[in-house]
Amino acid sequence: MTQMNQFRKAWLPLAAAAVFAACPAGAQSNDTATAIQELQKQIQQLQEEVGRLKAAGPTPATNLATMPTVPRSITEAAGADHSLLGEGFYKSKGLTIGFYGESKYRLPEAGADKFDAHRYVLSPSYEIADWLIFNSELELEHGGVDDGAGRGSRYDGELELEQFYVDILINDYFNVRSLGIDLVPVGRVNTTHEPTTFYSTERPELYREIIPTTWMEPSIGFFGKVTDTLNWRAMISTGLEDFISTSPDPGVTAVNGMRNARPRMRQADENNLAYTGRLNYNGIEGLDTSTSVYHSRSEGFNQQDVNLTLWDIEALYRMPGTGLELRGDFAYWFIDNPENLIANNNASLIDDVGDAMYGWYVEAAYHLWPEAWREGKGAKMDFVPFVRFSQIVTQDGLAAGSTELTDGTANRDFLTFGAAWFLNEHFVVKGDYRINLDGTAASANSAASQDYFQMGVGMFF
Repeated sequence: MTQMNQFRKAWLPLAAAAVFAACPAGAQSNDTATAIQELQKQIQQLQEEVGRLKAAGPTPATNLATMPTVPRSITEAAGADHSLLGEGFYKSKGLTIGFYGESKYRLPEAGADKFDAHRYVLSPSYEIADWLIFNSELELEHGGVDDGAGRGSRYDGELELEQFYVDILINDYFNVRSLGIDLVPVGRVNTTHEPTTFYSTERPELYREIIPTTWMEPSIGFFGKVTDTLNWRAMISTGLEDFISTSPDPGVTAVNGMRNARPRMRQADENNLAYTGRLNYNGIEGLDTSTSVYHSRSEGFNQQDVNLTLWDIEALYRMPGTGLELRGDFAYWFIDNPENLIANNNASLIDDVGDAMYGWYVEAAYHLWPEAWREGKGAKMDFVPFVRFSQIVTQDGLAAGSTELTDGTANRDFLTFGAAWFLNEHFVVKGDYRINLDGTAASANSAASQDYFQMGVGMFF
């Protein structure tokens, strides 16, 4: 039953009963007229409410096969047919609080088995006006934060403000995302990384060293559409930093790629800005794809500049009429003047970086839940086995005399396979096994490079 029909069925009998009660035998005609006028006023208010709900439109039906996501603004909601919450949801509410989280239990090839309450994320949004939408994201990682030395804290996590901005909605083609903190629009998983949007317990390996997810920066942005099936985004943000005055370690390294080059929020060098552009296309049934370009200038050894440019192309394709789903992503860093990077100029650091880094993966998944089981508690369930091959290369184009790491912690290939069982679109149980095909004793002791079996749960609502 729609909300409009609910209102109609509610207020029509009430209005009739009220008119009957307002007109007892012997009542004066002027009293009756006054009562009728009051009822007409109430009915008009109800009609206006029904009209508002009708204009907002119903919440679109959830399509679990396309891995729905909650949009981060009204404009994104209107342009995402597979969203859990449509434009009407945001227009009908003032304050909205979203949530996602995930917990995991890992059995690694070396070291102790570990439980991790990895993420607990609140996403408050508020409609300041129908053209001003506040969005934010506050994340608590690894169960809690150590609030002081010597106090015996049980936690070693982080508390982070990952998003904080206002969307200024102008028209379908051009809008402004205010000065604040936002996700760098490179790659599907960086912009949409809730645990119900991918099948493995961890995000794909590409989204660590090559695209350092979660990658958010102080920024200002712009977005809109070119056509109904082609959207665009642009961002000006703080750039990457190879030299950080508060840390003796280099930012860009072979082991960690670009991950440690993300600038410290308040201490970032605002003289080195970054520029990002993204196009997203979904004009073919079952296909959603994007391409992004990012450019930043970083200060390296002895304050010498290094230019860093990233290009990414990715796609998701759900074959119509089948359960087959294919995903792929390729990201490539061009590093100009790598000789200026700190690691290449400090004899105590063996992590040498060349003139490029890149990574890619391909993934196949199949939705197996039979239609005959889609009733009762199984109405919105899905069971999705998957397999993924990833390659990460952080030492490409090394200069003569550089040290190449061959211990499975730099250039390496991963094979990951497992399954995700969706009890509905908001809750998933996962299990997978990851193998570092280039693993050694050294990589076995690295959480980023080791083999492991892991199970976990994720939620998003």
